[in-house]
Amino acid sequence: MKEELGLEKPKGRVFVSVYPSNLKDKDGNRIGKCVGKIRNNVVSTEQLVARSKRGGTVISEETLLYAAEILSKTAKEALSDGLAVDLLGLGTLGFSVEGSVEQFMTAGEISRHFKLAFTPSKEAEKALKNILPSQIVLRNSRIYISEVKSLAAESAEENTIYMNRPLRIKGNGLKVGGEICGVFLVPCMEQNVYAPRSEWIPLPNPYTNTPKKLELYLPDSFNLGYDGESCEEEPLFCIAVVTSLNPNSRERAECVEAFSEAVRVRRV
Repeated sequence: MKEELGLEKPKGRVFVSVYPSNLKDKDGNRIGKCVGKIRNNVVSTEQLVARSKRGGTVISEETLLYAAEILSKTAKEALSDGLAVDLLGLGTLGFSVEGSVEQFMTAGEISRHFKLAFTPSKEAEKALKNILPSQIVLRNSRIYISEVKSLAAESAEENTIYMNRPLRIKGNGLKVGGEICGVFLVPCMEQNVYAPRSEWIPLPNPYTNTPKKLELYLPDSFNLGYDGESCEEEPLFCIAVVTSLNPNSRERAECVEAFSEAVRVRRV
C-alpha cells in the first residue's frame, strides 16, 4: 500500500518516496524511522531546446542543438585536460580526491582516487529553495512500484503509457501469484484516490514475472471511458499489482498490493 502525506501547494514536479529505514548504528539500533528517495525526471537536450522555443527563443532548433553538441564536446575536452567546467551557470564540474592517500604514492596511484565532483552555483541552490514536492508517497518496503514505462513507443511523453505496446513495471516484491491476483489498470479519481475495485481493468498476465520486474502487453481492446483523440483533459490511471507472493516467492497469508504513480494512457 502507499499513502500520500500532507502537502503544501507544489512548486515543481518532484516525487518523493518514503521508505522504512534499514540503517543501523554500530550497536545494531535502527537509525531513524524512514528514508526518502527521489526519482529524478531528466530533461534531455532536445527537451530543453523545445522549452526554450516555447519561451520565445527566435534561434532555430537546429542551431540550438548544433551549438549544444559543440559545447558538450568542448566541455569534455576541457575535462580531459584536467580543467573544471562551468555548466551553463548551474555549477562547476571538476575533480576531487576520494578516500585517503599516502604522501609517498605515485601519480598513477593518486589518480585512481580521482572522482568527478559537482559544485552547484548560488543560482542553482536558489532555484532548489523554491521547489516543493508535488507528491510524497509512503511505501511499504516489501512491495512497491518504482517505474512504469511503455516499450517500443515511437513517442514517449512523461508519465504516459501507450496501448498496443509492451509495458514494463519495475519495483520490489512484484512477482504475481495466487488467487484474485494480477495486474490492473486503475482509474484515479484524483492523486492517490482510486476507483472502486469493481472498476479496475484487468490486464494480461505478465510474460516476464519476477520480484523486480514485470513485463506484459498493454492491449488496445479495453474501454478507457473517454475519447483519447479529442478529450481536452485526459483522466489519470495508475497500475496496480496485487499478489500473494512475498519477495522470496512464498505464499503470504493474504494478498498485498502496490500502486504506481498516476499516468495517462494513450493510443499510439
